[in-house]
Amino acid sequence: MPWTKPYQPARNQRLEAEAYSRPDRVYFMTLRAYRGQAPFREANLCQTIVQVLVEERQRQQCAIYVYCLMPDHLHMLLSPRREGLSVLTFVEQFKGKSTNKSWAVGWVGRLWQPRFYDHIVGHEESVKSIAEYVLGNPVRKGLVHEIDEWPWSGQPDSYW
Repeated sequence: MPWTKPYQPARNQRLEAEAYSRPDRVYFMTLRAYRGQAPFREANLCQTIVQVLVEERQRQQCAIYVYCLMPDHLHMLLSPRREGLSVLTFVEQFKGKSTNKSWAVGWVGRLWQPRFYDHIVGHEESVKSIAEYVLGNPVRKGLVHEIDEWPWSGQPDSYW
């Protein structure tokens, strides 16, 4: 029987780097915790992750329209504030800094999967429906009854 290469899932195909540097676009990103873990159940770690997100938003000049930190992943809608800034750079630096800061509050090892899901949102109506999806995630998962009850989500920058 001939040897065959084992099945490997396709990698998340990225567009050219310039496609992620346009302030007139909104990007939907999903970052998953490392190897299916659910580290974001501890308040100290969640506070740390949200704090790093806010700090990086300022430092890297990215608008974050909506975010929601769930037990095993983070959703966000964001845009660079000016040409030449990249949301890919934002995500990579956020992942690195949040991992480093997580160790100070007791996390051990890797925090995030190496890859992440990204999608360039097409229309304003899509932005609104994705924002509603992101903010409604804790309710759909049965973690809270109302969107406003979830402490690890927000809308730091206005899109509308």
